[in-house]
Amino acid sequence: MRRKGVSLLLAAVMAAALVFSGCGKDASVSGQGSGASQGSEAVPGEEGAAGTGEAAAESGGTDKGGTGEVTTVDYVFWGNQTEINTIMKTIDAFNASHTDIQVKGTGIDPSVYLQKLSAYASSNTLPDIVQVAVDYGDEYTKKGMFEPLDGMIESAGLKDMVGDNLWQGLSYDGQIYAVPLQASACLMVGNKQLFEEAGVEFPTDSWTEEEFREAAVKMTDAEKKQYGVIYAGSIIEWPRALYGNGSTQIYDWDAKQMNAVGNDALKHAWDLLIDDLMLTEKAAPAVMSSKDIGGGFETGKYGMAFIGFWDIAEIHKVVQDSFEWDLIPLPISEEYGQWRTPMYANALSISANSEKKEAAFEYIKWTLENRDIQTSSVSLPVNKSIAEDPEFLSEFQEGTKNYNKQLALDALANSVSWRNTGVIAEINNNVIKTEIERLILKPDSTDLDTVLQNMQTEGQKLFDAQKD
Repeated sequence: MRRKGVSLLLAAVMAAALVFSGCGKDASVSGQGSGASQGSEAVPGEEGAAGTGEAAAESGGTDKGGTGEVTTVDYVFWGNQTEINTIMKTIDAFNASHTDIQVKGTGIDPSVYLQKLSAYASSNTLPDIVQVAVDYGDEYTKKGMFEPLDGMIESAGLKDMVGDNLWQGLSYDGQIYAVPLQASACLMVGNKQLFEEAGVEFPTDSWTEEEFREAAVKMTDAEKKQYGVIYAGSIIEWPRALYGNGSTQIYDWDAKQMNAVGNDALKHAWDLLIDDLMLTEKAAPAVMSSKDIGGGFETGKYGMAFIGFWDIAEIHKVVQDSFEWDLIPLPISEEYGQWRTPMYANALSISANSEKKEAAFEYIKWTLENRDIQTSSVSLPVNKSIAEDPEFLSEFQEGTKNYNKQLALDALANSVSWRNTGVIAEINNNVIKTEIERLILKPDSTDLDTVLQNMQTEGQKLFDAQKD
């Protein structure tokens, strides 16, 4: 999987490479659609910085239809240059279809996005619309930076358009603070050739965790250096809430309480994936990255792989016709239930200080209802009526792999929100990751019970420091 590296707080979004994430130069491009010129970085709170903001402001203030006053809405988002251009075209489309509201967009490189948001917030110049991510938005909502949107969402009839798990992931203290734009989840993919050679039926419908385990073992062949499954970095993220949320989660981030010890579901997940399949059966390589063994699923050496939805295009590009593959369902544990995976979503919030909340919400509503916007990305549409449309399920770009798209939507529907900001990021990266690496790479020096106890102790220390 393509993973993190641009910013600790933006880790989940950058990892998922959602609609407008990416790496690039430290740059901010401000403008009103594709016609805006590019120049030096715009400074939060300084209208017209370096000329680009000024040009956008003039354009945004134009009464295109001569029908009355035009409301100009400021919108800040992240992206590399290509992604920024894409969003500017989206803004163009909205502006062309509205005479009373015009949107002015500012695209910022993701590596400095949160730094810029802090600058906006400290100068009390937060734009009307702010792109956020499911993994860090509550750090801002609890500070009162964003407007609760429940009333607007209900009045506009948007509540039933989106899955409850997405609304929950974008809520804080019982209130919704963002409307999802697009989202992705982690998935499983299977090599049809290796399934056939092992005499295992390729799964297309629900299957059990035990069937998954048996398939992984049967497809493993040490002489061929062939493995039944590869998880790589996912082994840190998936088990944290593999069987749901709440009591099975490794921590309660609101209560600042670790839940690593005495959590049977959590222990079972890592016991199955590491102790059993990786260390005992040798059905999965004992590595943290596929680069450590010369590649991942695309090499054809793995029967199954844990991937992200965003990986599909790259797999198709590399694999081509070398072997047949498709998505496979997430297994169901007879004891703990349906497997679930981390949710990756970006969304749009409205500044609590905005004087143009209704106009800002009109743009947000438009993005949720617009089919072109919902389907033109490397993510999945969050509008259920669009996602469930048979036409969407069967449409693929020319020359691309046709895969079981419904399974990707099923995984998203079963995904759970998670956090990777503040103290949670410290625990994820400095405690959980460190302990799992020790268990995988130096199994003779520790065991799963010790690892879980260390997670509990060290993670709670970090939580307690926050309470103080």
